[in-house]
Amino acid sequence: MSQNDETALLNVLGSYTRAHDRRDPDAMAALFTSDATIEIIDAVGGAEHLLGRLEGRAAISEAVRQMMAPHEGRAWSQNVISAPIITIDGDTAEIDVQFMVFSIHAADVPKDGWPPSTFGAQGRIIPIEAGQYRPSMRRTADGWAISAMRIEHRLPMAFG
Repeated sequence: MSQNDETALLNVLGSYTRAHDRRDPDAMAALFTSDATIEIIDAVGGAEHLLGRLEGRAAISEAVRQMMAPHEGRAWSQNVISAPIITIDGDTAEIDVQFMVFSIHAADVPKDGWPPSTFGAQGRIIPIEAGQYRPSMRRTADGWAISAMRIEHRLPMAFG
């Protein structure tokens, strides 16, 4: 069974979000063309300020390694995308998709187990990022890959 282009494009973007959540630099870099760029934009209040620019797979991989703190203990992140708008023109495509990243912290199981009245998922989920992903995609011999990614953050970003 072959995929149509829209499904293949969304699968690349879905793989991007999973590599982001796993903090996997190799899986992330493999989704991009060798000459790919990433622009990270502070887009709070409609203003646009460039926070950083990455060029090439090695820089993308290193950024994941250096800028994305590993998850600790019972923590994880969940990168959720929605409302995709896809434009395909031959062997190139543009996607505009909304994203929200949640920080997930699983509660510790009490030493004596959960009380009988406990029901459902235990822990907290906190939204920590929101904005737009705007990848430009190019069809390669291996399938679709990201040739440029614009990440527009709707919350201020700090890198201390």
